[in-house]
Amino acid sequence: MIDNTFPRLIFIRVCIVLLQYAPLIETFLLLTAVTLRYPPSPLIAYTEHIASFIPPSVLIFLTSTTTILLLAALLTAELIYITTLYLPHKSSLTHEAAHPPLPGRKEREELFDRASDSTTDWDEYLKLWFLGAEVEEVKRENVREFLLWAFFDRDGETKSNNSDIEEELESYLVKIEALLGRKLPPGRGSATSLRLTFDAIDTRYRSVVWYGVVALLDLVTHFMLAWHGYTHYRPSPRSWSVPATATSSTAAKTTTTTTLFPPRLQHSIPLIPSSLRHPTSPTKHLSYYLRPHRSRTHAPVVFIHGIGIGLWSYTTLLSSLKTSHGLGGTEDDGGQIGILAIELLPISSRLTGSGPNLPAVLTHEEFLRELEAILAFHNNNPDGEGLGFPLDKGFTLVTHSYGSTLVAPILRSSTPFYQINNNPVPVPENGAKEGPSAAAAAAAAAAAAATAEAGKSLASLTKTLVLTDPVSICLHLPAVAYNFTRRAPRTANEWQLWYFASTDLGIARALGRGFFWRRNILWREDLETFLEGDEKKRVMVCLAGRDLIVDTKSVRGYLGWGGSGDQGQGRMDEDVEWEEKGKGRGQMMRKRMGNGVEIVWYPRLDHAQMFESVETLRPVLDVIGVES
Repeated sequence: MIDNTFPRLIFIRVCIVLLQYAPLIETFLLLTAVTLRYPPSPLIAYTEHIASFIPPSVLIFLTSTTTILLLAALLTAELIYITTLYLPHKSSLTHEAAHPPLPGRKEREELFDRASDSTTDWDEYLKLWFLGAEVEEVKRENVREFLLWAFFDRDGETKSNNSDIEEELESYLVKIEALLGRKLPPGRGSATSLRLTFDAIDTRYRSVVWYGVVALLDLVTHFMLAWHGYTHYRPSPRSWSVPATATSSTAAKTTTTTTLFPPRLQHSIPLIPSSLRHPTSPTKHLSYYLRPHRSRTHAPVVFIHGIGIGLWSYTTLLSSLKTSHGLGGTEDDGGQIGILAIELLPISSRLTGSGPNLPAVLTHEEFLRELEAILAFHNNNPDGEGLGFPLDKGFTLVTHSYGSTLVAPILRSSTPFYQINNNPVPVPENGAKEGPSAAAAAAAAAAAAATAEAGKSLASLTKTLVLTDPVSICLHLPAVAYNFTRRAPRTANEWQLWYFASTDLGIARALGRGFFWRRNILWREDLETFLEGDEKKRVMVCLAGRDLIVDTKSVRGYLGWGGSGDQGQGRMDEDVEWEEKGKGRGQMMRKRMGNGVEIVWYPRLDHAQMFESVETLRPVLDVIGVES
């Protein structure tokens, strides 16, 4: 995020105006340029008068043939984009969310108790979930409607009969009144609750020029990662087999081929060397970058990014992950640590499909099956297209922001995804270099190599967990949903978040129709369970003190730093390890909690700013085992 300074505020506001109103600006400039160059007879006097106020050099540039043709081309591109992409995707925002299966009553009651036990200020809780409404306007029917969404995926009394859950719903209302210490006023007030998957989705137009910038940054990222030894794998044009043990029916569901805009230039430019092109991914939806793993002492890394422009914001991290002992490694160690960087294109400032049958994002089941297929494909393949990601030591899972919402399903997964007798390693049929015999040999070798690790699930293979700016912890609190989707921007970083993330067509759809808090939330108990019984496992949570999205003080307190009862406002000087460079933006504090969770606190940083320098990334690199 950009810093909150007045020049940055002016800069970001100007950028937003230029991108949001680009068609109008381009139309005005084109009409002006044409009129000044070819003035109609009745307007000659007026155009000459207007031209007298324009500096000659500017007038020559504005009325040149090149400028007129460029403006005409831009305006034509805008109109084509509006009619063929923008309007269809805009209309898709009215489609209803495909909610996941509803958990049973016992599970819902446990979820409610967990959420209520970790909520301290109930008046503030209701105020933000009800978009800043006055307390007296949040009445019993308002809270009832909110609970119907939060725990039952139901859109109020008018659209469904709730007699089957009446007793349970009433028990939640009674508990809330007990926690408030007062009765909720009867009836319905003027307050409106935030119900993410039911509410209308707010978006803003952005010019094709912006998507051109996205495509260019994507290409630059591609070359930067290729320079550091990464290979890009694009999704397969057809569906690949998934493990026979997959339990979700959604994993086998056939989905219509999606569109991708802007197109990825590294896939389209013929002049790009084949060595920098794109082997085929063993999955249909997920693309990723892979750098082979050669270290014999450290586990490889799986990285899942957050909302933004794909992996562009993480090039400092990905280029810093070199070897476990410097650039060359040692003879005993064997060299570089492997990295698998998953791309989530629906949250990467792109348009990825707009039909009613096209999901806003992959379901958890679909994501897990595709991640399993990728890991199985690259596991213990020392030669050929699928090289470089052995799982004998498991892997370190590093996530940022939105990526943390996929941690809970990974830690709760129990399905073995590669087995001795039923190895689901997918073999590419198109785009791969090996022939049928080589493919069969590779699959057989992978199956044999998996003998020692037969039956391993994603959860059991995850050995270290690093959560940076996690949005999934304390997700039951309103901060993340409110700050990202409802807050009116005022400062420079809030305007940046609002326009370039919150109101982006693809991102807004992914959150408004594909973000389900009950499945995404990561509880403290999940982290404690992960650490149980294995002293070698580690969990590190990195939090920014000035985070404009996450209520990091509440998260820190929930995890035990400062006490869960004071929202993280406790003393900061007990059992705290200060980093050597404890001044300026690089200032950070580290503390290991009694439950084993390590917390890194950046008091001067905003959301995602820790990825801007190797200095602030040092705790993450230390956990991974890298000397950069």
